[in-house]
Amino acid sequence: MNLQQLKVFVLAVELQKLYLVAQKLEVTQPTVTFHLNKLQEELGVSLFHTKSYHVIKLTEAGRALYHYASQISALSLEAESLMDEHRGTGAGKLSIGSTHTPATYMLPPLLEQLKRNYPKLAILLDVRPASFIMEKIKQYELDLGIISQTHVDDPDLIVHPLVRDELVLIFDPEHPLAQTDEITPGLLALYPLVSHEEGSISRKLIDRWAEGNGIKLEVSLEVSGSEALKAAVRYRMGYGMIAEASIQSDLAEGKLKSRPIPDWVPERYIYAVRHRNKLVSPALRMFWQLLEKSFDA
Repeated sequence: MNLQQLKVFVLAVELQKLYLVAQKLEVTQPTVTFHLNKLQEELGVSLFHTKSYHVIKLTEAGRALYHYASQISALSLEAESLMDEHRGTGAGKLSIGSTHTPATYMLPPLLEQLKRNYPKLAILLDVRPASFIMEKIKQYELDLGIISQTHVDDPDLIVHPLVRDELVLIFDPEHPLAQTDEITPGLLALYPLVSHEEGSISRKLIDRWAEGNGIKLEVSLEVSGSEALKAAVRYRMGYGMIAEASIQSDLAEGKLKSRPIPDWVPERYIYAVRHRNKLVSPALRMFWQLLEKSFDA
């Protein structure tokens, strides 16, 4: 079993067609077949249900091997890229996963600074839910993640809290609550709420807060993005509860008004996370240090 065989195996599983694997590796299709046959011969087990490879369907042994082979293949590519950086022959690549709020409102100026220091660096920013990002980091498919989460406890990950991710109330400037001196949970229950979608971390925190204060919120609209939520509030479909980091420009321009949520207990942080066993490239090291210096949790 060698590295090339594992790469061919991983690509066969992911691309599902041997001619696509051959194109990807710039080899002939018989060469691909040879590597797959040789791999199974050396291991002494069948990895596929068919010998013809017209249908790529893994056996139980094949599924078990893919779990490790995909990580080995990803680490191999990462190591090659890192050596290119150190030799000065390649531009390098940094893959970042981020949840919506930091990707939209926090990371752009930091990425601009990173790009100035590494002008040839290829940067990938993948905006996904926190659970997806952490899993991709554990599979060595992302270099690091910037995620909004209540708590991160995983022995495979290095976790650094950057800043509190507070939720606050937002109103259209003409909303009655924007003019009210004292806002209580009971008062909020009397007005329609533009809410995050069910299942989101923000919605879970809001529902827990409402239950803890013995009130039922009147949800007039559910949305899945901060910009859509803010737009609905500006069009007076209700008030909102949203991450404080997402409204700074709206407050400065007078488009929205904001107040603290009464009796709110902060639970959520924005974290930087990376795999404990990940090779640390110069670009990753620089960006991690930049994050640590830019935020004081």
